[in-house]
Amino acid sequence: MGLIGRQSIKSTIYIYLGVGAGFILRAKLFPQHLSESEIGILALLISYGSIFAQIAILGFNHATIKYFPFFRNPKQGHHGFLLLYLIVAAVGFLLFMGLQWLVAEITFTTEVDLFQQYYFLCIPLTASLLLFLVMDNYNTALYNASTGVFLREFVLRIVMLGFFMLFIWQIVDFGSYAYLYIGSFTLIALLMMAFIIWRGEFLVKPTPRLWNKTLLKAMAGISFFGLLTGLNNVVILQVNNILIDAYYNEAMTGIYITNFFFAALILLPSRGLNKIAPTIISNAFKSRDLDTVHQVHYKSTINQMVIGLLLFVGLYINLHNVYRILPESYAIGSMVIIYTGMANLVQMLGGISSSIIGFSDYFRYNTYLTVIQLIILVILNLLLLPSWGITGAALATLGAILVINVLKFVFLKIKFDIQPYRIKHLLGLITAAICLGINYFLPELPQLIPDILMRSAIITVIYVSLSYLLKISPEMNHAINKTFEKLRIR
Repeated sequence: MGLIGRQSIKSTIYIYLGVGAGFILRAKLFPQHLSESEIGILALLISYGSIFAQIAILGFNHATIKYFPFFRNPKQGHHGFLLLYLIVAAVGFLLFMGLQWLVAEITFTTEVDLFQQYYFLCIPLTASLLLFLVMDNYNTALYNASTGVFLREFVLRIVMLGFFMLFIWQIVDFGSYAYLYIGSFTLIALLMMAFIIWRGEFLVKPTPRLWNKTLLKAMAGISFFGLLTGLNNVVILQVNNILIDAYYNEAMTGIYITNFFFAALILLPSRGLNKIAPTIISNAFKSRDLDTVHQVHYKSTINQMVIGLLLFVGLYINLHNVYRILPESYAIGSMVIIYTGMANLVQMLGGISSSIIGFSDYFRYNTYLTVIQLIILVILNLLLLPSWGITGAALATLGAILVINVLKFVFLKIKFDIQPYRIKHLLGLITAAICLGINYFLPELPQLIPDILMRSAIITVIYVSLSYLLKISPEMNHAINKTFEKLRIR
């Protein structure tokens, strides 16, 4: 198994371990013990903090993946690349400090806004997110993507869960928990840095001759477009929360983000792949190995589609059970799960198209495409939010992602003659449709857990069996065959 396979599998395991803790926290404990407004406050902190951190990193994370291969030399301390990264981050943080004050002046015009009382926590949150981004991005460039995934997806949620128990036991109030919530991000950032020090990779001795004007100028260029692209990507993820708060209140934001959590589960399998794939794509372009680019892109679309469709079908058939878990007030967001789930599925079907564009000579077009996506998303939100409420925000997300993925497909076809879709993709969609049809004939059991287990088990067996017989994913068939072989040996 290659590097990309090992890192993807390890990352996926860590992600799903984190899902268990995250589900307990966000789907069960938060709705039971926090008000919709309090959940909305925590979501808005993450929204603003994520945007600020993306600004503060100044797009250098994109330059790292593309140009670190030129610095890579363990014996020479990678020519002080980490020091250069830390200097850029420090400059970016100073820029953020002025920006966050300006945002507060513009956003909070009255004392009525509840979130205003907690906005100052964006400063330590941004610092923590920025440090983690720097350390994790550097560690990924060293071909270790799984540690960052482990800390962010699993350890972070375990720490948050532990802190929240203090709130449940009434040892701390919500205000104190907000501090602890932010402190969770600080902890994983420090752990990420400690891991790099332990590996002996915290190397900050510069090599002046390599820090030449030509290379630094090239890095500044891709960083500028990386900043715009990364910022747009983060804003795209967070703008719905901010606009819902602006149109309605923190409570509606809390209801939206809680429903959004269920739909976000569909994207989980893609995180591990998207973490390590950019490094592989960057190296492939460096050696002009377009065959590897084609192969990785095709595999990313078919494998993500197979697992994404299964998760979407599983979510759809259990939609009624979601609102046997959540309080009744959250049911107004049922279509948020469906439309956002469809948007995430479209995103997975797009494979690693963004990475291919981003690490090619056409990297600037990634910026143009994300700007277009953000404009479409904001316009659709402005049109749909007033009349459709939080369902309108989900529809806006689906519409924007559909348009942008079509544009990426056309771009890759024209520039690289890449067309990753085959008849197997259509067979996968048909298989999912068959499973949705079968679900309508399944009885609804009165008990929550038996109903989830019954319909999930039946649909999963049918879906996996059809996918296996149709040989939709060679990797899935190989994994199943290997499992059967091990069972025969035992």
